[in-house]
Amino acid sequence: MKRWIWGVSAVLLLSLTTGCTYKGMQKMTKEEVNKINMKTFKEGSLRQRMQGTTLNTALLQTLKAECSKRGIRLTHETYAEGLDGNISYSYFINGDARHFLIVNVFPNEEERIRKMAAVYGTGDGQGINIYSKAGEANVISTKNNTALVYSSSGVKQSKYSKEIKEVFKSVLSNVSNHIAP
Repeated sequence: MKRWIWGVSAVLLLSLTTGCTYKGMQKMTKEEVNKINMKTFKEGSLRQRMQGTTLNTALLQTLKAECSKRGIRLTHETYAEGLDGNISYSYFINGDARHFLIVNVFPNEEERIRKMAAVYGTGDGQGINIYSKAGEANVISTKNNTALVYSSSGVKQSKYSKEIKEVFKSVLSNVSNHIAP
């Protein structure tokens, strides 16, 4: 009889433990899936933008507004943080992957100069520059720790260069002295 009670207790304990563990595992799995599919990040980013708590919000809103004025839609927004504290925001122009903008915000101007030179072979001056390299056309505009890049490739290379130069000029004229990465 003792063995039977002991066996039933063990089965009951195992059932309770499995049930709790199963629910706990479901919750943990759901959280991990949300991290993997970036749902958590997207929700946090949306909340941050809606509340206006990021220092780059004004820059990005100005960029989108200036593009919109010229009939340019920025789509497929992505966000990335570099290992050295820089932040990049990327957009396709009118949904076309052959034409895209990148907003780079570095910890300081020296870092911007160094990184832009490493990636594009230039971008160390102030103002708007046009560079062509390996079949790609780039419009690069810089100010302080911020660099705006338009790049295009393919048949309709540089299709938006004229408009983007004006956008960059307007956006950077409104940039404060330091935007936080």
